[in-house]
Amino acid sequence: MSYQPRFYRETMGNFRWKNFRAEYLESDLWVAVDSASFLPAMTGYARERLVFYRGILDDHIRQFPEFMSSLIPLEIPGSLHPLVCEMYKASKASGTGPMSAVAGAIAEYICNDLLEEYGCMEVIVENGGDIYMKVVLPATISVYAGSSPLSGKIGLVIKPGDTPVSVCCSSGTIGHSISFGVADACMIACRSGALADAYATAFCNEVKSLDSINRVTEAALKNGDILSVVIIKDDRTGIGGQLEVKFLH
Repeated sequence: MSYQPRFYRETMGNFRWKNFRAEYLESDLWVAVDSASFLPAMTGYARERLVFYRGILDDHIRQFPEFMSSLIPLEIPGSLHPLVCEMYKASKASGTGPMSAVAGAIAEYICNDLLEEYGCMEVIVENGGDIYMKVVLPATISVYAGSSPLSGKIGLVIKPGDTPVSVCCSSGTIGHSISFGVADACMIACRSGALADAYATAFCNEVKSLDSINRVTEAALKNGDILSVVIIKDDRTGIGGQLEVKFLH
């Protein structure tokens, strides 16, 4: 898996947060912590936790190689670490392979670890376009959709009462991840990082044409786990759900 430059990070964050990266192998996280809570030790701690969770995943993949390659749900093989269990369960719920949930799951676990270890007021963890966050003031997440004229023009306003929440994005036209759809962006918000990531993949796969956007959006909103959805293809979009949508200049 080759590294894909995360140039969208150039516009992420502001004076409200201190941000840093946690990297290990091909994993590359962007982490933001409210300035009042930030301590330099957090950078090393976040990387230690990333290495820890990657170790759990790598050990499981060595025992069960199909976990890495399967594009369909697999049976849970006995008692496992909760991170891996959540990936299996998200896979089953969405109809995708378990690795479709990996980025969102890791973002959630590291965000929660930082909140618990340091008592931070706000933490945001972004893992390749998949976000898990807890905030005490509103924050806006814009949707990057590649060459679409709507890229960066639509945002979800995340209010404190909405968090903790995961907002994950999948694309059939951007990045290295496998997709069977053509959406420039399919953003899904859920309480669970694993579910948001897996559902983003699943519903992105279902966008086969411009005419399918409304149908896929409506199908996503019927799912009780999904808080909000934004689907973008070219100059068309489907939007709905509980979170406030803001059109950006």
